Amino acid sequence: MKDINKIVSDFESITLQNMDSVSLMNRVDFKYTFSNHLLPQVLKKALPYYKILEIEKNRIFGYRSLYYDTVNNKMYLDHHNGRVDRYKIRFRSYIENSTFFLEIKHKIKGVRTIKTRIKTNGLETELTGESAKFIRENSDIDTEQLEPKIYVSFRRLTLVNEENKERITVDHDLSFEKGHLHIDLPKLAVVEVKRSNSNGHVSHFTRILKDMRIRPFRLSKYCIGRVLTDETIKYNQFKEKILFIDKINKQNVHS
Repeated sequence: MKDINKIVSDFESITLQNMDSVSLMNRVDFKYTFSNHLLPQVLKKALPYYKILEIEKNRIFGYRSLYYDTVNNKMYLDHHNGRVDRYKIRFRSYIENSTFFLEIKHKIKGVRTIKTRIKTNGLETELTGESAKFIRENSDIDTEQLEPKIYVSFRRLTLVNEENKERITVDHDLSFEKGHLHIDLPKLAVVEVKRSNSNGHVSHFTRILKDMRIRPFRLSKYCIGRVLTDETIKYNQFKEKILFIDKINKQNVHS
């Protein structure tokens, strides 16, 4: 983390207000998952091409999310079974500025994602009327069947290339909580490259990862968290991902 903090301080900064042009609520996204010991090298290579989001002198931010699903785990199983049209519903806390949102992510054909959200007063363990109404208006999910499933926490830094309309989120220090069960994945880095479209300018970030032989590897924090905290849930299609994570966790990296 000391190496990451030093490199992060070397980036030119961008404010949240100046990121309006790359809010990317309707976007295509590409995910990569790899050992976080590679992060310092990746970030150094990205320095010439990206600015970093800074809010009140912070450049790395804490996130805590509470995911909802139906009683029979429809949203988890839709993802597991490869359904093209699917949703995720979560309450998200932005820890540094104590703000909360209810967010709906709608994955549609290909790699496009549409995200809608509203501000809330906290991480609701029971849906308020306003939250239930928002979910009904923006999804086909039966709110009567929804219940909280799992807390997911992580640290995030965000890189921005305004010219390419591109935003990169780099998540690390991932952890899951369900009841009294707490699981940490401290060696994992989850990167998402978010763009308004998949054509046009070449992504400097994806080129950097390709040059470092880091291949795309999609990982849903929600789905992996469910597998790791619920031994009864179906996870056949995620076995490769669990083995990949286990391999990274067992790596003994010497600096």
